[in-house]
Amino acid sequence: MSAETTTAKTKGTIAVYKELHGQAPADLLERVREQNRIKAAVRRSLADGPRTAPQVAEAAGISPREALWMLTALRKYGVVAEVDEEGDYPRYALTREDPRA
Repeated sequence: MSAETTTAKTKGTIAVYKELHGQAPADLLERVREQNRIKAAVRRSLADGPRTAPQVAEAAGISPREALWMLTALRKYGVVAEVDEEGDYPRYALTREDPRA
């Protein structure tokens, strides 16, 4: 086992990373916070049942582009699924009851 691996196990991976590379840039941290805010808003908007991307955008207070982008990402990771259609739009729903919604 290398000295670096031993250090990572005793200090924690994040602590070692911060020692080697310093704190993440403020703009990166802000982007992550914003993405987490959008993700939470999308989940909350779907807690009441299936919605289309424009409906999610309106309920979450975000742009339709942001809603579609987040829905696509959440679908990729199995958090939401397309359940049916309303007009030209698929309706999305949480795949399970989400305690974070």
